[in-house]
Amino acid sequence: MISIIRYKPIGIVHSPFKEPRDTPIQPAAARDIKGSVEIFPEYAEGLLDINGFSHIILIYHFHLSKKFSLKVKPYLDDRLHGVFATRAPARPNPIGISIVRLDKVEGETLFIRDVDILDGTPLLDIKPYVPEFDMHEKAKIGWLESKINKLRKISDDGRFYYRKNVFDILTDRYDAWYDSEEGRPLYESELRCLKSLVENAPPPILEIGVGTGRFAMYFPDVTGVDPAMNALKMAEKRGIKAVQAYGEHLPFKDGTFGCILIIVTLCFVEEPLGVLREAKRVLRQDGSIIIGLVPKDSTWGTFYEEKKRQGHPFYGSARFYTLEEVEGMLKEAGLKISRIRSTLLQKPEEPRRVEELVEGYVKGAGFLCIEVKCVNPGSTVVDK
Repeated sequence: MISIIRYKPIGIVHSPFKEPRDTPIQPAAARDIKGSVEIFPEYAEGLLDINGFSHIILIYHFHLSKKFSLKVKPYLDDRLHGVFATRAPARPNPIGISIVRLDKVEGETLFIRDVDILDGTPLLDIKPYVPEFDMHEKAKIGWLESKINKLRKISDDGRFYYRKNVFDILTDRYDAWYDSEEGRPLYESELRCLKSLVENAPPPILEIGVGTGRFAMYFPDVTGVDPAMNALKMAEKRGIKAVQAYGEHLPFKDGTFGCILIIVTLCFVEEPLGVLREAKRVLRQDGSIIIGLVPKDSTWGTFYEEKKRQGHPFYGSARFYTLEEVEGMLKEAGLKISRIRSTLLQKPEEPRRVEELVEGYVKGAGFLCIEVKCVNPGSTVVDK
Protein backbone atom coordinates (compact mmCIF):
# COMPACT_ATOMS: atom_id res chain seq x y z
CA MET A 1 0.00 0.00 0.00
CA ILE A 2 1.26 3.50 -0.84
CA SER A 3 1.98 5.38 2.39
CA ILE A 4 2.95 8.78 0.97
CA ILE A 5 1.63 10.52 -2.14
CA ARG A 6 3.30 13.71 -3.37
CA TYR A 7 1.69 16.30 -5.63
CA LYS A 8 3.25 19.26 -7.39
CA PRO A 9 1.32 22.52 -7.70
CA ILE A 10 0.25 23.41 -11.24
CA GLY A 11 -0.22 27.08 -10.40
CA ILE A 12 -1.06 29.68 -7.75
CA VAL A 13 -4.34 31.33 -6.79
CA HIS A 14 -4.27 35.09 -6.28
CA SER A 15 -7.01 36.80 -4.27
CA PRO A 16 -7.64 39.84 -2.06
CA PHE A 17 -7.43 37.66 1.08
CA LYS A 18 -3.97 37.81 2.65
CA GLU A 19 -4.85 35.92 5.85
CA PRO A 20 -7.62 33.51 6.91
CA ARG A 21 -9.58 35.81 9.20
CA ASP A 22 -12.63 37.37 7.49
CA THR A 23 -12.21 35.30 4.32
CA PRO A 24 -15.57 33.99 3.00
CA ILE A 25 -16.06 30.33 3.89
CA GLN A 26 -17.60 29.27 0.56
CA PRO A 27 -17.85 30.71 -2.98
CA ALA A 28 -21.59 31.20 -2.40
CA ALA A 29 -20.66 33.78 0.27
CA ALA A 30 -18.05 35.41 -1.99
CA ARG A 31 -20.26 36.73 -4.79
CA ASP A 32 -18.36 38.86 -7.34
CA ILE A 33 -15.09 38.81 -5.37
CA LYS A 34 -12.43 38.76 -8.07
CA GLY A 35 -9.20 36.83 -8.25
CA SER A 36 -6.95 35.08 -10.72
CA VAL A 37 -5.20 31.79 -11.24
CA GLU A 38 -1.61 31.76 -12.49
CA ILE A 39 -0.88 28.49 -14.31
CA PHE A 40 2.77 27.46 -14.53
CA PRO A 41 4.03 27.45 -18.15
CA GLU A 42 4.65 23.71 -18.30
CA TYR A 43 0.92 23.10 -17.70
CA ALA A 44 -0.46 25.90 -19.91
CA GLU A 45 -1.27 23.55 -22.81
CA GLY A 46 -3.84 21.88 -20.54
CA LEU A 47 -5.97 25.06 -20.66
CA LEU A 48 -7.06 24.37 -24.23
CA ASP A 49 -10.88 24.80 -24.53
CA ILE A 50 -11.36 25.79 -20.88
CA ASN A 51 -12.69 29.20 -21.96
CA GLY A 52 -15.85 27.44 -23.14
CA PHE A 53 -16.97 26.86 -19.53
CA SER A 54 -18.67 29.46 -17.35
CA HIS A 55 -17.59 27.80 -14.08
CA ILE A 56 -14.57 25.73 -13.06
CA ILE A 57 -13.69 23.59 -10.04
CA LEU A 58 -10.42 24.54 -8.36
CA ILE A 59 -8.70 21.87 -6.27
CA TYR A 60 -5.99 23.25 -4.01
CA HIS A 61 -3.80 22.71 -0.98
CA PHE A 62 -4.70 24.36 2.35
CA HIS A 63 -1.08 25.42 2.85
CA LEU A 64 -1.69 27.36 6.08
CA SER A 65 -4.03 24.95 7.86
CA LYS A 66 -3.01 23.49 11.20
CA LYS A 67 -2.85 19.83 12.19
CA PHE A 68 -6.16 18.08 11.80
CA SER A 69 -8.59 16.73 14.35
CA LEU A 70 -11.13 14.06 13.41
CA LYS A 71 -13.86 15.97 15.26
CA VAL A 72 -14.25 19.68 14.68
CA LYS A 73 -16.57 22.59 15.37
CA PRO A 74 -17.29 23.96 11.89
CA TYR A 75 -17.93 27.63 11.13
CA LEU A 76 -21.69 27.18 10.91
CA ASP A 77 -22.29 25.23 14.13
CA ASP A 78 -21.20 25.08 17.77
CA ARG A 79 -21.43 21.30 17.97
CA LEU A 80 -18.72 18.79 17.16
CA HIS A 81 -18.98 16.94 13.86
CA GLY A 82 -16.72 14.45 12.15
CA VAL A 83 -14.28 16.32 9.94
CA PHE A 84 -15.50 14.36 6.89
CA ALA A 85 -19.01 15.74 7.50
CA THR A 86 -17.67 19.31 7.25
CA ARG A 87 -15.71 21.55 4.89
CA ALA A 88 -13.13 22.42 7.59
CA PRO A 89 -9.67 23.27 6.13
CA ALA A 90 -7.71 21.28 8.75
CA ARG A 91 -8.03 17.73 7.38
CA PRO A 92 -5.89 14.56 7.21
CA ASN A 93 -5.14 15.58 3.62
CA PRO A 94 -5.63 19.37 3.54
CA ILE A 95 -7.27 19.61 0.13
CA GLY A 96 -9.87 22.25 -0.70
CA ILE A 97 -12.32 22.66 -3.57
CA SER A 98 -14.11 25.77 -4.82
CA ILE A 99 -16.48 26.23 -7.75
CA VAL A 100 -15.76 29.67 -9.20
CA ARG A 101 -16.94 31.69 -12.19
CA LEU A 102 -14.51 31.93 -15.08
CA ASP A 103 -14.55 35.43 -16.58
CA LYS A 104 -11.79 35.12 -19.16
CA VAL A 105 -8.51 33.45 -20.05
CA GLU A 106 -5.44 35.45 -21.05
CA GLY A 107 -2.42 33.31 -21.82
CA GLU A 108 -1.55 31.40 -18.66
CA THR A 109 -3.87 33.44 -16.40
CA LEU A 110 -7.49 32.65 -15.55
CA PHE A 111 -9.58 35.55 -14.26
CA ILE A 112 -12.21 34.31 -11.82
CA ARG A 113 -15.02 35.48 -9.50
CA ASP A 114 -16.68 34.22 -6.31
CA VAL A 115 -13.25 33.63 -4.77
CA ASP A 116 -13.07 32.26 -1.22
CA ILE A 117 -9.40 31.21 -1.39
CA LEU A 118 -6.34 32.72 0.32
CA ASP A 119 -3.81 34.60 -1.77
CA GLY A 120 -0.82 32.43 -2.65
CA THR A 121 -2.66 29.12 -2.34
CA PRO A 122 -0.99 26.31 -4.34
CA LEU A 123 -3.32 24.95 -7.03
CA LEU A 124 -3.38 21.17 -7.56
CA ASP A 125 -5.92 20.74 -10.35
CA ILE A 126 -8.73 22.32 -12.39
CA LYS A 127 -11.86 20.59 -13.63
CA PRO A 128 -14.75 22.03 -15.64
CA TYR A 129 -18.02 22.41 -13.76
CA VAL A 130 -20.82 20.56 -15.57
CA PRO A 131 -24.31 20.79 -13.99
CA GLU A 132 -25.33 17.43 -15.43
CA PHE A 133 -22.34 15.86 -13.71
CA ASP A 134 -22.21 17.85 -10.50
CA MET A 135 -25.75 18.92 -9.53
CA HIS A 136 -28.14 16.71 -7.57
CA GLU A 137 -31.59 18.22 -7.13
CA LYS A 138 -32.70 16.05 -4.20
CA ALA A 139 -29.48 16.12 -2.23
CA LYS A 140 -29.64 15.90 1.58
CA ILE A 141 -27.32 18.22 3.52
CA GLY A 142 -27.46 16.62 6.97
CA TRP A 143 -26.74 18.86 9.97
CA LEU A 144 -26.37 21.86 7.62
CA GLU A 145 -30.10 21.83 6.90
CA SER A 146 -30.84 24.16 9.79
CA LYS A 147 -27.58 26.15 9.52
CA ILE A 148 -27.18 26.95 5.83
CA ASN A 149 -29.10 30.23 6.17
CA LYS A 150 -26.14 31.63 8.16
CA LEU A 151 -23.68 31.13 5.29
CA ARG A 152 -23.46 34.76 4.14
CA LYS A 153 -23.27 36.06 7.71
CA ILE A 154 -20.30 33.94 8.78
CA SER A 155 -16.69 34.40 7.68
CA ASP A 156 -13.46 32.64 8.57
CA ASP A 157 -12.34 33.31 12.15
CA GLY A 158 -8.98 31.58 11.80
CA ARG A 159 -9.85 28.59 13.98
CA PHE A 160 -8.48 26.00 11.56
CA TYR A 161 -5.21 27.76 10.87
CA TYR A 162 -2.04 28.11 12.90
CA ARG A 163 -2.37 30.87 15.44
CA LYS A 164 -0.09 33.88 15.28
CA ASN A 165 3.40 33.00 16.40
CA VAL A 166 5.70 35.12 18.54
CA PHE A 167 7.18 36.84 15.48
CA ASP A 168 3.66 38.01 14.59
CA ILE A 169 2.87 39.21 18.10
CA LEU A 170 6.21 40.78 19.05
CA THR A 171 7.21 41.98 15.58
CA ASP A 172 8.45 45.43 16.64
CA ARG A 173 10.52 43.99 19.50
CA TYR A 174 12.05 41.39 17.19
CA ASP A 175 12.91 43.96 14.53
CA ALA A 176 14.35 46.44 17.03
CA TRP A 177 17.04 43.92 18.08
CA TYR A 178 18.86 44.47 14.78
CA ASP A 179 19.43 48.14 15.63
CA SER A 180 20.18 47.62 19.33
CA GLU A 181 23.58 47.95 20.97
CA GLU A 182 23.52 44.22 21.64
CA GLY A 183 22.26 43.08 18.25
CA ARG A 184 23.76 45.46 15.68
CA PRO A 185 27.39 44.16 15.74
CA LEU A 186 26.18 40.55 15.46
CA TYR A 187 23.78 41.41 12.66
CA GLU A 188 26.45 43.28 10.67
CA SER A 189 28.90 40.40 11.12
CA GLU A 190 26.34 37.89 9.88
CA LEU A 191 25.35 40.16 6.99
CA ARG A 192 28.97 40.52 5.82
CA CYS A 193 29.33 36.76 5.82
CA LEU A 194 26.07 36.34 3.89
CA LYS A 195 26.83 39.03 1.31
CA SER A 196 30.10 37.34 0.40
CA LEU A 197 28.18 34.28 -0.83
CA VAL A 198 25.12 35.97 -2.32
CA GLU A 199 26.70 38.84 -4.29
CA ASN A 200 27.41 36.67 -7.36
CA ALA A 201 24.39 34.35 -7.02
CA PRO A 202 21.99 34.19 -9.98
CA PRO A 203 18.60 35.90 -9.52
CA PRO A 204 15.83 35.72 -8.58
CA ILE A 205 16.33 35.19 -4.85
CA LEU A 206 13.96 33.59 -2.35
CA GLU A 207 14.32 33.87 1.41
CA ILE A 208 12.50 31.24 3.45
CA GLY A 209 11.67 32.69 6.86
CA VAL A 210 12.21 36.26 5.70
CA GLY A 211 10.82 37.79 8.91
CA THR A 212 10.93 41.58 8.70
CA GLY A 213 13.35 41.47 5.76
CA ARG A 214 16.55 42.51 7.54
CA PHE A 215 18.75 40.29 5.36
CA ALA A 216 16.71 40.19 2.15
CA MET A 217 16.54 44.00 1.91
CA TYR A 218 20.17 44.15 0.77
CA PHE A 219 19.64 42.07 -2.36
CA PRO A 220 17.74 42.76 -5.60
CA ASP A 221 14.73 40.84 -6.89
CA VAL A 222 13.91 39.04 -3.62
CA THR A 223 10.74 37.16 -2.72
CA GLY A 224 10.31 36.41 0.97
CA VAL A 225 8.04 33.81 2.55
CA ASP A 226 7.03 33.64 6.17
CA PRO A 227 3.90 32.58 8.10
CA ALA A 228 4.04 35.75 10.25
CA MET A 229 1.84 38.34 8.50
CA ASN A 230 2.88 41.31 10.64
CA ALA A 231 6.54 40.59 9.93
CA LEU A 232 5.76 40.28 6.21
CA LYS A 233 4.10 43.70 6.20
CA MET A 234 7.35 45.19 7.50
CA ALA A 235 9.39 43.24 4.92
CA GLU A 236 7.14 44.54 2.16
CA LYS A 237 7.93 48.11 3.20
CA ARG A 238 11.60 47.23 2.71
CA GLY A 239 10.99 46.39 -0.95
CA ILE A 240 10.56 42.63 -0.66
CA LYS A 241 7.83 40.74 -2.47
CA ALA A 242 6.14 39.14 0.54
CA VAL A 243 4.24 35.85 0.41
CA GLN A 244 2.57 34.24 3.43
CA ALA A 245 3.53 30.57 3.36
CA TYR A 246 5.36 27.85 5.26
CA GLY A 247 8.75 26.65 4.11
CA GLU A 248 7.45 23.09 4.02
CA HIS A 249 4.85 24.06 1.38
CA LEU A 250 6.23 26.67 -1.00
CA PRO A 251 3.70 28.08 -3.53
CA PHE A 252 6.18 28.21 -6.42
CA LYS A 253 6.87 26.07 -9.46
CA ASP A 254 9.93 23.85 -9.77
CA GLY A 255 13.22 25.55 -10.63
CA THR A 256 12.01 29.12 -10.04
CA PHE A 257 14.91 30.61 -8.06
CA GLY A 258 18.63 30.99 -8.64
CA CYS A 259 19.43 31.50 -4.96
CA ILE A 260 17.55 30.58 -1.77
CA LEU A 261 18.37 32.01 1.65
CA ILE A 262 17.53 30.11 4.85
CA ILE A 263 18.99 32.35 7.53
CA VAL A 264 18.56 31.06 11.11
CA THR A 265 15.28 29.50 10.00
CA LEU A 266 15.84 25.74 10.26
CA CYS A 267 15.81 26.00 14.06
CA PHE A 268 12.30 27.51 14.04
CA VAL A 269 10.46 25.22 11.59
CA GLU A 270 8.56 22.04 12.41
CA GLU A 271 10.07 19.99 9.57
CA PRO A 272 13.58 21.19 8.63
CA LEU A 273 14.05 18.29 6.21
CA GLY A 274 10.76 19.21 4.54
CA VAL A 275 11.98 22.79 4.14
CA LEU A 276 15.23 21.62 2.54
CA ARG A 277 13.38 19.35 0.13
CA GLU A 278 11.05 22.16 -0.90
CA ALA A 279 14.01 24.53 -1.30
CA LYS A 280 15.67 22.01 -3.61
CA ARG A 281 12.45 21.65 -5.62
CA VAL A 282 12.12 25.38 -6.37
CA LEU A 283 15.87 25.86 -6.93
CA ARG A 284 17.38 25.96 -10.41
CA GLN A 285 19.86 23.16 -11.11
CA ASP A 286 22.71 25.72 -11.30
CA GLY A 287 21.51 27.63 -8.24
CA SER A 288 22.62 27.65 -4.63
CA ILE A 289 21.05 27.59 -1.19
CA ILE A 290 22.67 29.69 1.53
CA ILE A 291 21.98 28.50 5.07
CA GLY A 292 22.72 30.70 8.07
CA LEU A 293 23.36 28.46 11.08
CA VAL A 294 24.03 29.06 14.76
CA PRO A 295 25.68 25.70 15.61
CA LYS A 296 24.27 24.04 18.70
CA ASP A 297 27.75 23.10 19.95
CA SER A 298 29.19 26.65 19.67
CA THR A 299 29.37 29.08 22.58
CA TRP A 300 26.59 31.10 20.93
CA GLY A 301 24.49 27.96 20.55
CA THR A 302 24.93 27.29 24.27
CA PHE A 303 24.09 30.94 24.99
CA TYR A 304 20.80 30.75 23.07
CA GLU A 305 19.95 27.33 24.52
CA GLU A 306 20.16 28.90 27.97
CA LYS A 307 17.84 31.69 26.84
CA LYS A 308 15.44 29.01 25.62
CA ARG A 309 15.61 27.25 29.00
CA GLN A 310 14.75 30.53 30.71
CA GLY A 311 11.65 30.96 28.54
CA HIS A 312 12.86 33.68 26.17
CA PRO A 313 9.92 34.53 23.87
CA PHE A 314 11.89 34.13 20.63
CA TYR A 315 14.12 31.19 21.51
CA GLY A 316 11.54 29.25 23.52
CA SER A 317 10.46 27.19 20.50
CA ALA A 318 13.86 26.97 18.80
CA ARG A 319 15.67 23.67 18.13
CA PHE A 320 19.34 24.21 17.42
CA TYR A 321 21.40 21.81 15.30
CA THR A 322 25.07 20.98 14.91
CA LEU A 323 26.73 21.28 11.52
CA GLU A 324 26.88 17.47 11.36
CA GLU A 325 23.12 17.22 11.94
CA VAL A 326 22.42 19.76 9.20
CA GLU A 327 24.81 17.95 6.86
CA GLY A 328 22.86 14.73 7.47
CA MET A 329 19.58 16.45 6.58
CA LEU A 330 21.15 17.93 3.45
CA LYS A 331 22.33 14.52 2.31
CA GLU A 332 18.85 13.08 2.82
CA ALA A 333 17.38 15.95 0.78
CA GLY A 334 19.79 15.36 -2.12
CA LEU A 335 21.96 18.39 -1.37
CA LYS A 336 25.65 18.89 -0.61
CA ILE A 337 27.81 21.54 1.02
CA SER A 338 30.07 23.34 -1.45
CA ARG A 339 31.71 25.82 0.93
CA ILE A 340 31.41 27.39 4.37
CA ARG A 341 32.34 30.76 5.80
CA SER A 342 32.47 31.50 9.52
CA THR A 343 32.01 34.50 11.78
CA LEU A 344 31.23 35.39 15.43
CA LEU A 345 34.39 33.99 16.94
CA GLN A 346 33.87 36.36 19.86
CA LYS A 347 32.30 34.94 23.01
CA PRO A 348 28.80 35.99 24.15
CA GLU A 349 30.22 37.47 27.36
CA GLU A 350 32.67 39.72 25.49
CA PRO A 351 31.89 43.27 24.31
CA ARG A 352 30.08 43.05 21.00
CA ARG A 353 32.02 44.00 17.87
CA VAL A 354 31.66 43.64 14.11
CA GLU A 355 33.83 40.82 12.76
CA GLU A 356 35.28 39.95 9.38
CA LEU A 357 34.41 36.57 7.94
CA VAL A 358 36.80 33.62 7.95
CA GLU A 359 37.00 31.28 4.94
CA GLY A 360 36.07 27.71 5.82
CA TYR A 361 34.58 26.06 8.87
CA VAL A 362 35.96 27.29 12.17
CA LYS A 363 34.92 25.02 15.03
CA GLY A 364 33.27 27.06 17.75
CA ALA A 365 32.21 29.91 15.43
CA GLY A 366 28.81 31.28 16.42
CA PHE A 367 27.51 31.77 12.88
CA LEU A 368 28.14 29.79 9.71
CA CYS A 369 27.14 30.69 6.16
CA ILE A 370 26.83 27.38 4.32
CA GLU A 371 26.59 27.33 0.54
CA VAL A 372 24.66 24.29 -0.66
CA LYS A 373 24.23 22.80 -4.14
CA CYS A 374 22.13 20.03 -5.64
CA VAL A 375 23.82 16.65 -5.68
CA ASN A 376 24.58 15.55 -9.24
CA PRO A 377 24.70 11.87 -10.22
CA GLY A 378 27.93 10.34 -9.00
CA SER A 379 28.95 13.34 -6.86
CA THR A 380 29.82 13.27 -3.20
CA VAL A 381 29.65 15.74 -0.34
CA VAL A 382 32.71 17.96 -0.37
CA ASP A 383 35.17 18.24 2.49
CA LYS A 384 34.68 21.17 4.78
